[in-house]
Amino acid sequence: TVQCSRPPTSLPCEAMAPKRGTKRQAEAASPVAKKPKVDPAIAGVNEAIEQAADLPESCRKMLLASVESALGAPSDERHELQVAVVAMIGQVVEAVQAKLQEAVDAQGANVGGVEVRRTDLQAALAAVGEVLTAVKDDFDTKKITLAQAAEAALWAKGVLQEKQEAQRMGDVAMVQAKESKAALDKGIEVDLHAITEGTSESPMQNYEALLPLLKELALDQSLQSALPSVCAKKAADRGSFDSMVLEQLGQTLRDAAAAHTRVAEEALPASKDRELAVEAAQTDVDAGNAVQLAAAQALSAADEAKKAATAATKAAKDALAAFEPEYAQATEVRDAQAKKLEDFKVKSVGNFEFLRDNSATATANTGGA
Repeated sequence: TVQCSRPPTSLPCEAMAPKRGTKRQAEAASPVAKKPKVDPAIAGVNEAIEQAADLPESCRKMLLASVESALGAPSDERHELQVAVVAMIGQVVEAVQAKLQEAVDAQGANVGGVEVRRTDLQAALAAVGEVLTAVKDDFDTKKITLAQAAEAALWAKGVLQEKQEAQRMGDVAMVQAKESKAALDKGIEVDLHAITEGTSESPMQNYEALLPLLKELALDQSLQSALPSVCAKKAADRGSFDSMVLEQLGQTLRDAAAAHTRVAEEALPASKDRELAVEAAQTDVDAGNAVQLAAAQALSAADEAKKAATAATKAAKDALAAFEPEYAQATEVRDAQAKKLEDFKVKSVGNFEFLRDNSATATANTGGA
């Protein structure tokens, strides 16, 4: 705090200021006299005194009135009162500079805090950006995986269709043999049995039921000719020839059934192989479908993660963008305060130090040079 007490001298402080009577007399004698220009160096010191907010007004007026007479005198020619005033002005300049420095430091600390928050927001944006990049890469990878799984599943279905067609075509003979044997067995057990045993009320209907089977058999012509009349007779009316005809018919039917059985049995191993091939192909299809489903679910999850990361990145960008004006204002205030201090050092401190240290000897030496 500047102590604005009267300097240690027998002269009053007012002696440092121009005489009021003298000023009025000068004004009366020269009413049109122009106001003298203030030395820029003196003006810089005056500005420092004007900025001293804690300085009592009476002291401020006294110092302003004394600046030119005290600092205008060379340092090696100042009397005690001028030296005291210069010291007081120096205290004022130092105090103002200290206040300005405090303001600069405070704004610097504020900017430091703002920069920390800004750095945090930038770090958050960078972090979510890395996450977004990672989930995008993961999404692209899973998209490729799903396409590959779909292609593999489609290929497996094609293989299954081929195996099923091979099974169908390969089993034709065996299926036909089984069907023919079943028809023959039925004809033997039902229709032929009813004719032979005489249990049928309509033996000719049984005979007609056997005709489709007989067409596929290589029957002797005489046997074919005898069958209708033999089958029409009742069992009690048949002779040995009739019994022989029915016996030969039964044997022919049984031989044909046995032949179909052999065909079916011989085709069975190959049919089993084809069945196993179809089962294996079906297993591959099921596995392929499961892989495709899992890949689709993974892609869906990756898509949700990408959406979330995209939203988080946008939020981080928006937060940083919204914070930029605060950062810009803080730095602007700091820079303005720093410039104010720098201007003060140049204009007020520099001029004060120059006037304070300027001596008649130095001026003479400079002029002599």
